[in-house]
Amino acid sequence: MDPADELTTVATFSNTAEAELARERLQLEGITAFVVGTVTAHVVAHIAEGGGLELQVGTDDAAQAREILGITEA
Repeated sequence: MDPADELTTVATFSNTAEAELARERLQLEGITAFVVGTVTAHVVAHIAEGGGLELQVGTDDAAQAREILGITEA
């Protein structure tokens, strides 16, 4: 993924482990993914409880990432 690519949130999580598992699943499929909010979630636990962890991928990979994770857009 080019560093200039725009990132899109494809899922939100309230649990760091679930977010990291989803990120790893995408990585195995060749999609670079990032979990945003983990540092904050460790410091302020209630942020994660509210779905404060975001799984982000390049905008061009968003549809494929959602398909891999079984997420349908609302």
